[in-house]
Amino acid sequence: MSRRDEIIDVALRLFAEQGYQATTITQIEAAAGLSPGAGGLYRHVGSKRELLVAAFDRVLGNRRAAQGSPGIAEPTDPRTAISVAGRAVLAYVAADRDLYRLVLRGGADLPVDLGELYERLFQPGFDEVAGWLAQLAGDRHGFDAAAVAAVALSSLFYFAISEFTYGRPPGQIAQDRFLAAWTEGLLAQLGAGA
Repeated sequence: MSRRDEIIDVALRLFAEQGYQATTITQIEAAAGLSPGAGGLYRHVGSKRELLVAAFDRVLGNRRAAQGSPGIAEPTDPRTAISVAGRAVLAYVAADRDLYRLVLRGGADLPVDLGELYERLFQPGFDEVAGWLAQLAGDRHGFDAAAVAAVALSSLFYFAISEFTYGRPPGQIAQDRFLAAWTEGLLAQLGAGA
């Protein structure tokens, strides 16, 4: 990991904990092991906003790399495929925890276009899942893959966000139990239940 990447990680963590506006360059320098107030951060990035944009760009780059890399063979039965996909989404959210905390905390106070951020970071995932669900549903008449994907992903995001925001999952339901019910719900939507 480069020094710049380390600084981006530190900045994103501080932004998520304190808010973007409340985090100072001096705090980032101190947390990154640079001399606070000496301007060492500017040898690696041009501004606080550049740190924020670099963090978003890195998350997007990591997602693209993960999509393009060969993974485990996709399960052939729908139940296992859906369960594996659910676990993968929860892993993505966990890996990008500080990004989600920052967006939830800062929202409109962030110096970025939130609509563009959504289109770059989130919409492609919804589109990909909708396409995948449409394939699983086959020729099933009236199946609304986009709506089912939105409901499915939103519930996964809320589960993960509840865990890192409140320190507990919704309804105190363990992840395995949640994923089992989530999987059965999607199978029912697909008409491929038990």
